[in-house]
Amino acid sequence: MVLKSGNSVELLLMDLNFRDWVIQPKPESEHYWKTWLKNYPDKKEDFLLAKELIQKLEFKRVQVTDERYEKLFEKTLLGKKSKCANSKQYFMKKLDLRSYWRVAAMLVAAAFISLLYFSEHFYDTDGTTSQLETIIKSNDAGRKSQIYLPDGTIVWLNSQSSIEYQPDFSGSTRSVKLSGEAYFEVAKDPSKKFIVKTSTMAVTAIGTQFNIKAFSSVDRHQVALAEGKVMVQKTDKFNEDDQKVYLDPGQSLSIFKSNGQMIQSSFDPRKVLSWRDGIIYFDDAELEEVVEVLERWYGKTMIIQNIEKAGQWQFSSEFNNETLENVMRNISYSKNFEYTIEGEIVKIIF
Repeated sequence: MVLKSGNSVELLLMDLNFRDWVIQPKPESEHYWKTWLKNYPDKKEDFLLAKELIQKLEFKRVQVTDERYEKLFEKTLLGKKSKCANSKQYFMKKLDLRSYWRVAAMLVAAAFISLLYFSEHFYDTDGTTSQLETIIKSNDAGRKSQIYLPDGTIVWLNSQSSIEYQPDFSGSTRSVKLSGEAYFEVAKDPSKKFIVKTSTMAVTAIGTQFNIKAFSSVDRHQVALAEGKVMVQKTDKFNEDDQKVYLDPGQSLSIFKSNGQMIQSSFDPRKVLSWRDGIIYFDDAELEEVVEVLERWYGKTMIIQNIEKAGQWQFSSEFNNETLENVMRNISYSKNFEYTIEGEIVKIIF
């Protein structure tokens, strides 16, 4: 996560992983946020202020003096120090309209964080927390997210994708189940193998970066290695006697669900990895692939009319964080069709 100047506190407050660490710190998350603080030393003050705000809202409230809270309030929400910390009336008079709405937005965000916390945790009569055995993170169509695993591993999760993992990785391995597409930046831990399982493959790594694409609706599942080294096996025959395929950086392995065929080759990073940066990359894509990608990317339903008039269809282009309107305008001009966008429905008319 990269924080821009002026909105560091807001972003930290809205980061669920940061909130969980403040409320229930664990060795893994402690290591991650200490490393984060070393990487962004200029954000230290905002970091501490956001931490204290969350502690203020936590179920077992941290006792903070009124004077300290007023200073925290002013420094966090206004970005400046007040010389009249003991005068609430004077302080509110100094707020202009823009600052007032910023204060309101921040308070709503803080209250929302508190509400999320209570909705995700259940307390018994002794005030202890009962954790779910498995954590599931998922994205609907049109949404992408960045997730921090308990060991410090960072996961970029694509649209229409989900992952499952244990909250503490307490076993002999760090195991994650994936459906859809995700990019993994694995935290190094030689004592515990990191394994990602899909419906067709199991990818084992120690410390590396790789992309896995394994949508249930697509026959071809692929793992592409950006850094380090991974070992791949078929999930349905996952034992020590199975064929193991080792990949070096720049190599990929495709497994086809229909027949179990495995193909090892090199890959184009622009085509495979650019989705993390908001880039749609088409390379001689057929109509079916274009429709599937756009539906997943923008969360729309696409209806094709008179498809028999489409003819031989291959499309190549690159779109960098473009609106759906701009993308459709470009494709329609290139492939000579009309389209309409009405709410959640996109019609393509040949």
